[in-house]
Amino acid sequence: MSFEEAVGEASFYGPKADFQIKSVVGKEETASTNQIDFVMPARFGLKYIGADGKEHPVVVIHRAPLGSHERFVGFLIEHYAGAFPVWLSPVQVTIVPISNKFNGYAKNILEKLKEENIRVELDERNESVGKKIREAELQKVPYILVVGEKEEKNKTIAVRQRGKGDIGSVKPEKFIEKLRKEIKEKK
Repeated sequence: MSFEEAVGEASFYGPKADFQIKSVVGKEETASTNQIDFVMPARFGLKYIGADGKEHPVVVIHRAPLGSHERFVGFLIEHYAGAFPVWLSPVQVTIVPISNKFNGYAKNILEKLKEENIRVELDERNESVGKKIREAELQKVPYILVVGEKEEKNKTIAVRQRGKGDIGSVKPEKFIEKLRKEIKEKK
């Protein structure tokens, strides 16, 4: 792997190795770092007894495989522009009933998804269907399930996929199977 020596960079305790990445906007970030620390062990008077029976100075290795977790999560948010793949998305599915009289059917679907450990929310607000869908799309939820009279009668769900729009009606079990596969394969 190619590397670049960065003389005079912020190595506070001793030599270090950083793994640099470029974000989608071209900004360079440190993804991880490993640094040898000769200073702090000496300040604390840390020593160990070696195989020779003598005292030896301790060397500490500072290791941050993901850098700071906050920076790593920030990088992921920036990289995906908030549109996480379904396996990583905080909310994987939002269920939108066409009206309050279909909340019961929507709750049945909600429970089926929860049983499969799918991160799902039910939007029961007294708002228009268009507004609920628009808000779920703005939240970049990967799948929106719309349920109304036709879906309840046919025991189906109308599926909308982020970036593709309406992809048709399916049986909930078929959708769950597709979603489980997508999550497992980290698509």
